[in-house]
Amino acid sequence: MNLDELTAGVTRTELTYLREMELKQTDANVVKAVAEKRTHAYLILDHTLFHPKGGGQPSDRGVIRSSQFVQNLKKAIYHQGVVVHWGKLVAGSSSTGPVSCELDWGYRYLIMRRHTAAHLLDHCLAKATSERVQTTDSWLEEPCYVGYGGVAPDSHLLRQVQNLANTMIAEGGRVRIDFLTPEQGRALLQSAPNFERLPLLDEVRTVTIESCDPIPCGGTHVSDIKEIGGLSVLRAEQMRDGSFRLHFSVTS
Repeated sequence: MNLDELTAGVTRTELTYLREMELKQTDANVVKAVAEKRTHAYLILDHTLFHPKGGGQPSDRGVIRSSQFVQNLKKAIYHQGVVVHWGKLVAGSSSTGPVSCELDWGYRYLIMRRHTAAHLLDHCLAKATSERVQTTDSWLEEPCYVGYGGVAPDSHLLRQVQNLANTMIAEGGRVRIDFLTPEQGRALLQSAPNFERLPLLDEVRTVTIESCDPIPCGGTHVSDIKEIGGLSVLRAEQMRDGSFRLHFSVTS
């Protein structure tokens, strides 16, 4: 399916997940529905609680139901301000109109814990090395990692980073979300590890873990780092381009 054609003329999707990260279910309205081989469909909603794949975060999963159909959501895709929901129709035929949306909350909550842990890794790596870190990429499904510029740390430094992170998790710390003007964001985020990769936006969303610097981010996070549970730094992988990846996991 051509996403340009699919989203042409459609109003921007209201991204409910940006402000209500713990919302598990909501009603919405399908403004456009396009069937694919009778078994699948592309749906565009007026607003969505499903986070699309992006920024290292995989797409949410869940179910979209109406009186006419049931869709198992396989992936949400962000394209030019519009979120497209693609999945398998397990009952009925896709159509416009009111729907009920329900997250796969177990999966989303795992990603929220991992995403918050990834930001905490930025802070702890910078603290352990006494240097500003430069993030390159990340992935929060499997294999779960955060990428950084430079030479991979040795095992001693990895233990330091892990211990720092788990000490902070045990003590707890609130995670705050703020929405800033571009000017406010640029003034605040000069030292953020991924500031250079921030696109031009009408509004800058920041995530701040208590006692840490704010980070520009459009992902979903827990409200307190205690919810991470525990963090294990599994290994450092040196990449050919001069960057490295810290592979990690979160534990209950």
